[in-house]
Amino acid sequence: MNTALEKIKTNYLIQCLLNSYSLMFFSLDNVFAICILVVTFFTPVVGFSGFMCVVLINVSAYIIGFNRDEILKGVFGFNALFLGMALGYEFMFNGTFLLLFITSTWVLLLITVWIKGLFSSYNLPFLSFPFIIAYWFVSLASSNLSNIHLDETHTYIINELARNQASTFYQVVHSLDTINITPFALIYFKTLAGTFFQSSVLGGMLITVGLIYFSRIAFSLSLIGFGLAYLFYSLFGANVNDLNISLQGSNYIFLAIGIGCFFLIPNTYSYLTVIILTPMLILVLMSFEKILFLFQLKAFSFSFSFICTAFLYTLNQRWFHKHLQVVTIQYFSAEKTIYKYLNSIQRFKNEHLLKISLPFAGEWNVSQGYDGKITHLGDWSKALDFVILDSKNNTYREPQSYNERFSKENFYCYNKEVYAPYDGYVYDIINTVEDNDIGDMDTQYNWGNTVIINHLNGLFSQISHLKKDSFGVFIGQYVTKGTYLATCGNSGRSPEPHIHFQLQTIPTVGAKTLAYPISYFIERNGQHKTLKISEVPKKDSNISNVLVNELLIIGFSFLPGQKISFQKENTNIVIAWEVFTDAWNRLYIYCAESKSYAYFVNDGVMLYFTDFEGDKKSLLFNFYLAEYRQLLGYYDGIKVQDNVPLIHFNNKIIQFFQDFVAPFYLFTKANYTSAFSYTDNIYAPQNLIINTEIETKLFNFTFKKINFEIELKNRKIERFTIHNKNNTETFLNISQS
Repeated sequence: MNTALEKIKTNYLIQCLLNSYSLMFFSLDNVFAICILVVTFFTPVVGFSGFMCVVLINVSAYIIGFNRDEILKGVFGFNALFLGMALGYEFMFNGTFLLLFITSTWVLLLITVWIKGLFSSYNLPFLSFPFIIAYWFVSLASSNLSNIHLDETHTYIINELARNQASTFYQVVHSLDTINITPFALIYFKTLAGTFFQSSVLGGMLITVGLIYFSRIAFSLSLIGFGLAYLFYSLFGANVNDLNISLQGSNYIFLAIGIGCFFLIPNTYSYLTVIILTPMLILVLMSFEKILFLFQLKAFSFSFSFICTAFLYTLNQRWFHKHLQVVTIQYFSAEKTIYKYLNSIQRFKNEHLLKISLPFAGEWNVSQGYDGKITHLGDWSKALDFVILDSKNNTYREPQSYNERFSKENFYCYNKEVYAPYDGYVYDIINTVEDNDIGDMDTQYNWGNTVIINHLNGLFSQISHLKKDSFGVFIGQYVTKGTYLATCGNSGRSPEPHIHFQLQTIPTVGAKTLAYPISYFIERNGQHKTLKISEVPKKDSNISNVLVNELLIIGFSFLPGQKISFQKENTNIVIAWEVFTDAWNRLYIYCAESKSYAYFVNDGVMLYFTDFEGDKKSLLFNFYLAEYRQLLGYYDGIKVQDNVPLIHFNNKIIQFFQDFVAPFYLFTKANYTSAFSYTDNIYAPQNLIINTEIETKLFNFTFKKINFEIELKNRKIERFTIHNKNNTETFLNISQS
């Protein structure tokens, strides 16, 4: 057990170290971190100094007891890497300096904690401010310390070159320094290497490779940021070679990546923002360089931190968020951010709305919809009227004999039950209006008998033209979705029985209507039925609520604490999952073996997954794809369709090229389809089989596909089968408890 704990701690410390390196480019990618780590050691003393500073600050933060997750992400370490490399580059190491080095690192820790706390109150990142301030303290103090010596080898470059000429390592590191490439590319590579206090073109190329591997979007923005700086330097008459000096060029690369795709959702407007901010950064950078030169100080990345923080603070003052969308869930990957964002705004654009249902049972017809030509006009235009039709599209049955009087009782919807569309409190009831005879209208009491329900959060529903004395609720009563309210009548301005339904923001009877979608309903056109999700029913459509199925409800009822185990058919391989909730009350299925998380929502009508993090080769990932969106009601012939984030399902080569243009255009799509393929009883199924398919298309050409089969039986998921190319795997549920 001690060995296991030691291994966990070792892995933790290694990951802290790697993240401290990669976070310099807003990344948590280990491959990129190793690229950076290797380049820092192109000058061994610089690499060792940066390494030791990172280790010291992370260990110190851990011992003191700071947030373990923040330490793991490199929040404390990336500024330490900057400081360590700067100290290793500028000072000669001796016993006295070692003491100053340790002291400087602890000063950096104090400054980091202070600035982090200060900036977090404004919801701002602290960027590289701690490094700059700590470096200035050391630089200013060192001039009064006679035993601390500057490393002058960087000043006398010719002597340094002569001394290192015989070193094989030096020859390799600088083997490409005289390569015949364009000045722009040469300065770009030197700038990337200069970020880590190196002058090697090979180092810059290695950073470029790591950057492309980590993020195609970030790489393209680094080119854009540097290219803009190169262009404006030329236009303003500045020396483009200065971009290699004291991290000047790095400021523009950091700004382009930070604003273009890290703090903001990458899109056309974030790229345009980079273009606008670049000349502003030039102005600020050159001003600070002049001011700090008076104190013999270097600005390093201060200008980038200043402009970036000031811009984000400005965005935080907006009343309306348009065009520039601040990243709310940070994945430390521009590609993952953009694909999940685009998928979310398509799937969950109405997720913040209450899941309103239709206020009746069975199938009804929309006799008048939004912007109707009769009464749904002006402030009352966003309302719905419902009636019941027969096969001949009549709202009533003909009298059975000459003696039978044609009346409201002949209408199919008359006296039919009306139900609460959502949870809330009964705010008001009008129960004083008599029903009209057919053809008559009561314009004095326009709305007739009415119930208003307060659904809280500023939303009210009004249902009108109800039957007098049919109410089954009272004012102040709390009702849940589906609670019986009253029956359909013919009161008020109603020439024939129907119910009027509207949503509004105030509790006044007849208030201005509010456009608001119905969460789920089935629309029938002839014999064909279609599932509608978060839409407003259209005039003349035949609609009904989704009837949920007991087998599906129980089979997909994943509750916190529930454990699910699948055994691979004809093997002893068992994969175990457990259901949890996180701090934000999000439900998720966790696989300890693959360390994978599949987040989901079950709203009683639909089970749908919202996110996945972890191993894409795991069974849980396949289950996430298979049950990406599952209807909990059995309907033969209805297909449930959705879009899957491209980051989760795409061809790797095509994905590589898609990444570059993802902020502007998606030429590939990953589509999900689910349908029932078998049932033993259409009315009360005890055995169901669901077939689902994920396919990725390049325009109209399908180049990747995977099929799944889920069988429900014995009140649980009985079997889960994966059909991928010519390979089929079946997993049996051995303990869904």
